Amino acid sequence: MLSLSAPLRLLVWAGLALLPPSLAQLNNETSPTHSFKSRPDLHAPIMDFTILRPELVTPGYLFLAPYRNVDPGPYIYDNWGNLVWSGAGESGPKTSHAPRVCTYRGRDHICFFEGEQHQGFARGHGVIMDQNYRVVRTVDSSGAGASADMHEFKMTPFSNGTTVLMTVYQPRQYDLTVNPRFNVERGMGWVVEGVFQEVEIETGRLVFEWRSLDHVDPGLSWTMPGTTDTSGDGLDEETPWDYFHVNSIDKNIEGDFLISARHVSAIYKLSGEDGHIMWQMGGNAATIHTTNFVFSYQHHARWISENATHTTLSFYDNGSNSYNQTNIFSHGWIVSIDHVTATATMIQEWGAPEPEGGLLSGSQGSMQMLPNGGCHIGWGEHAYLSEHTADGSAVMYGKLADRASNVMIYRSNKYNWTGTPETKPALWTYSKAGTKMAFFVSWNGATEVQSWNFYTADNASGNYSLVGNARKAGFETEFHAPAMKQWAYAEALDADGNPLSASVVARTFEPSVSLAQYCNDRGCEHSQQTDDDNLVPYETDFSVADRYLSPQRGFNTQSYYAEVPSNHTAPNDNNEGVTSAKKSSASLTREAVLVAIGALIGFGTMTLGILMHTQGLFQRLEPLADSISRRTGRWTDSVSRSAFGSRVLGRYTRVREKEVEGLEGDLGGGSSSLSSSAGVGRVQA
Repeated sequence: MLSLSAPLRLLVWAGLALLPPSLAQLNNETSPTHSFKSRPDLHAPIMDFTILRPELVTPGYLFLAPYRNVDPGPYIYDNWGNLVWSGAGESGPKTSHAPRVCTYRGRDHICFFEGEQHQGFARGHGVIMDQNYRVVRTVDSSGAGASADMHEFKMTPFSNGTTVLMTVYQPRQYDLTVNPRFNVERGMGWVVEGVFQEVEIETGRLVFEWRSLDHVDPGLSWTMPGTTDTSGDGLDEETPWDYFHVNSIDKNIEGDFLISARHVSAIYKLSGEDGHIMWQMGGNAATIHTTNFVFSYQHHARWISENATHTTLSFYDNGSNSYNQTNIFSHGWIVSIDHVTATATMIQEWGAPEPEGGLLSGSQGSMQMLPNGGCHIGWGEHAYLSEHTADGSAVMYGKLADRASNVMIYRSNKYNWTGTPETKPALWTYSKAGTKMAFFVSWNGATEVQSWNFYTADNASGNYSLVGNARKAGFETEFHAPAMKQWAYAEALDADGNPLSASVVARTFEPSVSLAQYCNDRGCEHSQQTDDDNLVPYETDFSVADRYLSPQRGFNTQSYYAEVPSNHTAPNDNNEGVTSAKKSSASLTREAVLVAIGALIGFGTMTLGILMHTQGLFQRLEPLADSISRRTGRWTDSVSRSAFGSRVLGRYTRVREKEVEGLEGDLGGGSSSLSSSAGVGRVQA
């Protein structure tokens, strides 16, 4: 095996990391990308599985955020590798990291970091997105310092979704001449201080802050200045020495913190009161000593359990930083710490199911414990992910790109999720020769679609007929009808056949005579540039047939996103989904009839009331009404005083009284002011 010197390895890795995607072999061989006819704007990575055992895979969705790919951003895939949601560009043209499901205001949301990517860190903020894929809150770091970093943006455990944990990479002036091992002299040096914060979401208030320089001296680092692609040389503010590199934060119910710091190869428990180090595992000043394992440059430390004598935690052991290593492969580990003997024992290990026996990732990576005792692992600088059972077996192993592409995933996760996008489904329809017709439909982010109904008509507002139904197949569903119509739309149905939403009305695309020879029943080939010998000068006088001019497409721009016409009819055939369409049409008919009957009853009642009032009939009924009221009141009082009444009527009587008291407080008045309101008077009765 070829062995490179440390400076040469540094040059190679730094060069690869800084290459633009086009020069880092970013193509359909090293990083294959989807192409969708209904959403040509999306360029999601294609997930390729070498291992997939659906019967053993944990239900849920895969959350990841590749970067340095064609469309970086947060993504969701299903267990079969189908794209569910592309969030590329949803929150801006920045890099995203570590999307995950979080609970905010009592409901599931997606939390992720979004910002500007640097070498080994980032600058940006946290994003909270609801189930409609709307950004409902962004969260910034607090205080007088740098903006938040990518390594952690997480709802604080046991905070009821009110605070978040965030990392901050803060450059500081520092005298590096005091330690000759740093090899920095003749001036002021610079370091990156590892900072983490707990920040209140609604107010931005700083709840807690911890700074590495207050507790860990740079002399304890395993990564000296100028020795790796992410270390920095410490010579100026643009290249500060990142001696600590905090990359994960967790918090327990007592309020103490668990952090991982890559460049010191250590995991710490910190006091939530004053930040002092309660114990350290790994690194140069360990208080917990490992027995059957050695780790380094690790990521994603998480508590599993704690008591007075033992701690169990999980983390991803890189075992290497691409320049030095303590293991031949990276692993996901569960470790048990015995605080009585101050020792740690590795009790569970998961590795990548590669033919060579494993995979070594010199940066990034994650390990998430799953409810069944297994785990989900993201392999960091390799855009790979895997799922394992509790006994260590790999039941899923997939990749989004080869290492040569330089596409990476900082962390990946797995969660249950229900996505209900506010956008409409997208539809593209096509017919090569005006006979058969093809439909391509998708709905970015929708998780509840089970099938699609397809409707066609001769004009945009004309009578739409159901021409068929197709089960949802991956991100984009394809359907073919035997007859072509000029206009169409698609309707998304849930598992019970209930309509969820409909696409916009689409005009069927028909290729021109000059294009049709390069087309088939599913579409046309990509075009090519005219060669130099056959270029047509711009000044050439040529008239395009009216039917091929874009303004002749027949769309009414003002109503392009108008609701789909409701005057469609379903043909009498055996297509799956026809029954649902008929139910929908019948429901509309019933509603119209009920509205008409209600209007007639209302008009008749009003007419009768006017007639009774003009004839004086209401005055003649007053004695009878008073008599009924007195008898009803005596009966109600009698029942409410009985055992039955105290359990039933008494309950509702107390509710009403409580409501009145609440109104009293809201209005700021006493009982007299309440009784002056006719509405409140009815509540009191």
